Amino acid sequence: MPTQFKGFILKGILLKIKFLPVFVAGLLALVSEACARNADASAIERQLSKLATKELPLPYDDALVPKIMAFQSEPLSGEFLRCESFFVTELQKRNMPDAIKYLPLAMSTMQLDYTNGDCRGIWALPTLVALRYGLEVSEERDERLSVESSTKAALDYLSELYQQYGDWWMSMLAFSNSPNALQRAIVRSDNFLDLWDFYEQDLLANSHVISDFIAYDYVYSAYTPEQKSEALASFEKAEAKRLAVEAQRLKEEETAKTEVKPNPEPEPVKPKVNYSTYTIKKGDNLGKIAKKYHVSVDSLMKWNNLNSDFIREGQKLKIKK
Repeated sequence: MPTQFKGFILKGILLKIKFLPVFVAGLLALVSEACARNADASAIERQLSKLATKELPLPYDDALVPKIMAFQSEPLSGEFLRCESFFVTELQKRNMPDAIKYLPLAMSTMQLDYTNGDCRGIWALPTLVALRYGLEVSEERDERLSVESSTKAALDYLSELYQQYGDWWMSMLAFSNSPNALQRAIVRSDNFLDLWDFYEQDLLANSHVISDFIAYDYVYSAYTPEQKSEALASFEKAEAKRLAVEAQRLKEEETAKTEVKPNPEPEPVKPKVNYSTYTIKKGDNLGKIAKKYHVSVDSLMKWNNLNSDFIREGQKLKIKK
């Protein structure tokens, strides 16, 4: 073998040896990352199995990992913490699973003024559903924006759906997408559907409710009552400050409007008119009286608001001086 070729081969071997530690380090990093993901997935799956109940299972899917990581990086929803005990009380009145309290988070992230098309409020109730369950929906008032009213209506609706489906997951999918949309999705699918098929095959417009609901349950269940109380106190303090700032802003705007408001134009002063009074005698008529005072009949009628020239004895007339 020529010497120059031997040199090329030797350089290639040395180059490989030089970069071998970098390659090995990268490979180990990838393996470590994969192991960490598998460990996280296993931990999530184990925790979900503890949170799940027979009536409301919480099946694991890899789509949950990024959702859970995203929700863990966000502060707890103060609006949810403020309403949590009320949700649980209303759910227990209807013998519904406590975990359904997380559905408003999945539907609207607990935005009190949430609006999406025809749906409004924390439960994202459509107009027809709201009206069906006794809520007022008008230009003047929309009770879907009331936490108390909308929650009672939403849970009554969800409870009725459960009577129809006998399954809480199917009931929540019908609630968040409509029963007709759920039925069309089932018909369109060629295969038997489990819960995650709706999400992975994108069969429903709001299939994200599946992943969001389970992820919120996982994340919020990890907080202790003390942590929730602390987060709620912090939220209410910030909310009070925000409302105070808003009230001050409105007050300043109102003051500014008052200060720059132009003075109204003074009404022109009407010249004072002096009248004398004439008492009509027997045989008088407007023409005779007008001639006597050197005025016109029209003026007499105008000054005395007369619609005709009919006058009677004893009637008083105003005569402009």
